[in-house]
Amino acid sequence: MEYTNKNSLNRCLTEITKNWEQKLFCLYQIIKGLNNIHEKDLIHYNFHNGNILCNKYEGNIYGIFISDYLGLYQLAKSFLKENDIFGVLPFIAPEILKGQPYTQASDIYSFSIIMWEFTSKILPFNDKAHDLQLALSICKGERPEIIENTPQCYIDLMKKCWDEDPLKRPSSKEILNIIESWIFRPENKKIEDINEELKSNIMEFINAPIEHNNLIVESHPKACYTSHLFDFTSKELNEILEESSINKERNTIGSIRDIKISKLTDKYTKEFQSILVKYNDEFLELNKNYCFLKKIVQENKELEVSPKIENILNLNSFNLDKYKIFKFATNSQEGTRIQLNSNMMKEDINSLRKNLNELKLELNQEKKVLKNLATV
Repeated sequence: MEYTNKNSLNRCLTEITKNWEQKLFCLYQIIKGLNNIHEKDLIHYNFHNGNILCNKYEGNIYGIFISDYLGLYQLAKSFLKENDIFGVLPFIAPEILKGQPYTQASDIYSFSIIMWEFTSKILPFNDKAHDLQLALSICKGERPEIIENTPQCYIDLMKKCWDEDPLKRPSSKEILNIIESWIFRPENKKIEDINEELKSNIMEFINAPIEHNNLIVESHPKACYTSHLFDFTSKELNEILEESSINKERNTIGSIRDIKISKLTDKYTKEFQSILVKYNDEFLELNKNYCFLKKIVQENKELEVSPKIENILNLNSFNLDKYKIFKFATNSQEGTRIQLNSNMMKEDINSLRKNLNELKLELNQEKKVLKNLATV
């Protein structure tokens, strides 16, 4: 039995990530070990940086070993209840947090977080409390921030591995082949003889700087990187996610409804303003005619005026208080009030038109009387 001399991966990250050649070779050993497990149709169940052990050899070469295969998790299963969540939160796949069964794809998600560690040299989500809120964020799609200067081909593979949908994640065999192609060239082949895509990927690693400025070194006091039972369950998590989804849907429906109401309000406001302009012009013309007729009566006040004409004249030319209300309505955004004011104006204008017609009729009759008197 061989004992490691460098403890777990999370304690020697900065030491083994000094260049991309070293990073890729360590990742290659990790995925090769995971692939050995998966080829036997098995699952690790508790795959995280604390279960990856490092051994340093001469020449600054590191050997990587996967430990605790089925060990601690199998022990924990003896006391875990339905919907309990056990493990290291940043490495637990979102579907597991939601209570779905472990699959090999769940291990691949954990591997993606290890890939991220190799670019950052720090522990994932070290600036956050590892609690219900972080679990919710992971289920909603939050992932560690992409580190600057990371080769794009590496980012693309990492994102595939932490995809929300387990079925879209690559298998351990596929990942092994990709990383292997980045490290080992076929015998008797120079780099210029390799296909363009692979050549481009290799050159990205060769030219990629190691240093970056994304680091948040200080860890949150409630960040925990040892396997443990959480104080919330997948059932509670799903209930909150479902409620959040319903609220989001309601907000979306509400926003759509508000937009429709706003458009309708604008439409009817413009229509009413157009009506007001039209009726205002009619009102001014009618009022002008009314005043003209009233003036005729007043100029002939020495003549006898019928009681009906007097009654009409006593009505006043128009109810100005109501007219002010109509003018106020032009600035109103309330559809109901606009409609009511529009109806009121129609009634008053119709009433005024009726009064004018009656006045014209009476005046014509009076003219006939005056004409008859003049001929006598």
